[in-house]
Order: sequence, then structure tokens, then C-alpha cells
Amino acid sequence: MISRLYIPTYGRVSQQVAFDSLPSKWQSKAVLVVHPNEVHEGYPTLKCPIQGAGIAPVREWIAQHGQGTRYGVIDDDIEFVYTRRDNEEGPSNTKLTGPQFDDMIVEFNAWMDDGYIHCGADASWNPPTRDKDNKDNGRVCGNVFYDGTKLPVNDIDWVGLPVAEDYYVTLQLLTMGFPNRISYRNRVNPNETQAKGGCSTFRTLNLHNESMEELQRKYPQFIKLRKKIAKNSGEWSNQVKLAATISWKKAYASSQIKTLDFE
Repeated sequence: MISRLYIPTYGRVSQQVAFDSLPSKWQSKAVLVVHPNEVHEGYPTLKCPIQGAGIAPVREWIAQHGQGTRYGVIDDDIEFVYTRRDNEEGPSNTKLTGPQFDDMIVEFNAWMDDGYIHCGADASWNPPTRDKDNKDNGRVCGNVFYDGTKLPVNDIDWVGLPVAEDYYVTLQLLTMGFPNRISYRNRVNPNETQAKGGCSTFRTLNLHNESMEELQRKYPQFIKLRKKIAKNSGEWSNQVKLAATISWKKAYASSQIKTLDFE
């Protein structure tokens, strides 16, 4: 069973949106992964000794720490919501209740039992899909749940990109032959890009764009880049930002192509 929720955080001592929004049962299973010099009074913390180089090495440290267990990694500024189905009435998105959060975790565990060693909830900025409950092989944003009993931690390049490291790790796993599954019913409401604290302390627009270009160089067959004007992105607003269109399903399909032996 999923037994731990890791929430990496930095520079947001008084703004723990994700932890505070969790049901009390799951707050007892959650821990803030913090900089050694930060004090978060009233919160359970785990001090990560690897700091100063962005979020990627912290994610690697969490993966090492979580080996042998099933766990989730959650951005510190998201909230889980339930997205109304076609045959239901009510608001489009509502904060998950305790029982709904339990149901989501039960579902993720079942997927792991079926071989999906990485999975999660869709992002609410994507158009809602109300006629399907989930999809296979796509991007998980703001949250990811791993089966650490099967995750090939030491075969993953966790720190190859300083930004868009979540794209990179997911693409590595898909091309290794590990499919993922994403919930449409349960989604996350992320904060705006470049909100104070967190990744904004090291992530510049130039670094973002350079990382996108490097990601395309690593996976040119699956990635197309386009220029867009950033909106609701703090100091990046109204500037040119590179965005990626990624063929996630093709990435996984590439792992299923078998080489024929003609001997």
C-alpha cells in the first residue's frame, strides 16, 4: 500500500498549501522534505542533505529514501480535486473529501498491482475529460506516485535536466517499458508558474528554455517545441517561453518494438 507522501518544499515556510489541504488521515502519512536550514514549526519534516542545485537532486534523494515502499511525491502548492463526470451534477471541480482521497489511493494501489509503477492525477489546467476515468501513458504534473519496490531508481538519470525534470523522468520510464496511468476523475490544482519560493528561486526563463531544448535533443522523435507568450507566470509574463508537445504514447510504444533475430 502507498504509505508515505513526500512534499519537497523550499522558501514557503508559512505557505504549505498541499499539506494543509490533505485529509487529516493523510497528513499523518505526509512529510515535508526541507532544506536543512529551514524550520517548519508544526509540520513533520525530513531534512534533505542534498540542496542548492534545484529540485532534481531532491527528487532523486526522495526516490532513494522511498525504495522498497509505495509513495507519492507532491508539489507543495497543489490541491487535489474531484472532477465531475458527465452523468453527475454539481461544480466542475471540488476539493477531495477524506473518503474520496482514500478512494484515489486505493485506485493508485490497484494500478500498481497491475504493473503501473508510476501514476497520478491529471492537472486541472487541461480541458476536463468527463466521459473517461483515466488514460494510459501521459504527463503527470504536480504529483506522482511510485511503486518503489519496482522502480529502477539507479537506472534513471534524475539530474540530467535542472528544469522539466518531471518530463525527463517520465520519458525515461516510458521508453524503458514502464507504462503510467493518469486519473481524469482526480486532478490537481497547481499554483501559477514562478510563484514566490520553490523552483522560482533558481528557475529562470532562460534556464527553462534551455532545458526544453535539451529535452528535445534527448528525445527528438517524440518532442516538438513551440514558442508561446507566457501568461500568469509572474516575472515571466508576456515573454517568449518554449512549450513542448510530447508524444507520450509513442514514447511508450517505442519500448515495445522488438528486434527481429534473422539468424
